[in-house]
Amino acid sequence: MSLSDQLWSPTTVQVTVLQARGLRIKGKGGTNDAYAVMQLGKDKFQTSVAEKSVAPVWKEEASFDMPPADRGSPLHVHVLHRALVGPDKLLGQAVINLHELSEDQSRDKTQ
Repeated sequence: MSLSDQLWSPTTVQVTVLQARGLRIKGKGGTNDAYAVMQLGKDKFQTSVAEKSVAPVWKEEASFDMPPADRGSPLHVHVLHRALVGPDKLLGQAVINLHELSEDQSRDKTQ
């Protein structure tokens, strides 16, 4: 097998958390103190807290090591409301299959 016969597979992924919208409201005054947690395999990243927001904007970046394609570990994104008393409250979540995105020929790889 020559090098040209091998398929290229990314080893890292850089993810930017831009914003969240359509979240549940859990804070007083009709707003949230929201932050996002991303997890890929055992690696986690947490954004700063966007205080008193209904549509928080973070624009924060994180890099993760890509798991092998045969394990197919998805990127989990959870947005939570920071509670002053008790556990933080889930506002929304998403699961993103990065291997499907990397194989999608119709998408620019920087999107």
